[in-house]
Amino acid sequence: MKKKVAIVCGGYSGEAEVSLSSGAMLMNNIDRARFDPVKVVITHSEWYAETEIGKTPINKADFSFSRDGAHFVPDVCYITIHGTPGEDGKLQGYFDMIGMPYSTGPLLNSAVTFNKLFTTRLLRQMGFNTAMGVLIREPADYDQTAVLKQLELPVFVKPNEGGSSLGASLVKEIGDLKPAVDKAFAVNKGVLIEEYLPGREFSCGVIRTPHGPMALQITEIKTKKEFFDYAAKYEYDQTEEITPADLPETLYKLCQLTSEQIFKAFGCGGVARIDYKLKGDQFYVIEINTTPGMTEMSLVPQQAAAMGISKKQLISMVLGYFEEGFSK
Repeated sequence: MKKKVAIVCGGYSGEAEVSLSSGAMLMNNIDRARFDPVKVVITHSEWYAETEIGKTPINKADFSFSRDGAHFVPDVCYITIHGTPGEDGKLQGYFDMIGMPYSTGPLLNSAVTFNKLFTTRLLRQMGFNTAMGVLIREPADYDQTAVLKQLELPVFVKPNEGGSSLGASLVKEIGDLKPAVDKAFAVNKGVLIEEYLPGREFSCGVIRTPHGPMALQITEIKTKKEFFDYAAKYEYDQTEEITPADLPETLYKLCQLTSEQIFKAFGCGGVARIDYKLKGDQFYVIEINTTPGMTEMSLVPQQAAAMGISKKQLISMVLGYFEEGFSK
């Protein structure tokens, strides 16, 4: 029998539009000879499945809905929500409570990696390179003098929780620091101010397999913008994405190995993506993305394609890990 899969997208953040595009790509490319997919959209106001009769409400008691007059309960949920509640552990906790298998890592993996300060501190404790940063928890806590005692300009200012560089700024002048902090606070309660890392930017996807994490090919990101912000990520004329990246073999293998080590150390699941800056011959981790973009143009599908892995095969690899665990 085909395994019933809910492609869960949408969400409550400014990344919802990208998530819906990821959901569309997954629906368009999933192997329908093997899986029976349904798109499920989560918004602040409603949770619904897209069925032949239109929007069908989700029963939150077991994440079921009615389709073709039958009671449909997914065997597994492919979470492709970028931002809350699919990338911060909230949805994972709900699925744990109702016994629903899902594609990402568990609640703790999502909650920790969504918090940028916690992530960088853990990475440093584990021996990985990261930028130094200062956390401002509330607007009233902002002290420019204290910040500049710890960090030198230029700095990056960004929400401590969030993605797609929403609310992020590169600050070169003192007078621009407070407006950048205010901009980040408009997106999230906590704001992280980090040292600026010069150098080339790279990204490496990793997929979980029964034999352990497997790094995909590496992408170098060259943007016309000052940094890889939201526009650079999704307005494709702003950015050149080179896959596979032009790196010496030793550095290429180091980036892939580092990515696999981080994936395993943080308990990631499904597919994740780790972003880096290369400073000299050292990779500095920028971010761990536990529900990376899966649009037609996203980095992870590009990296898989460079290895001869189609979108259909990539999706099957993520879901195939659960094959023995399908129980409903």
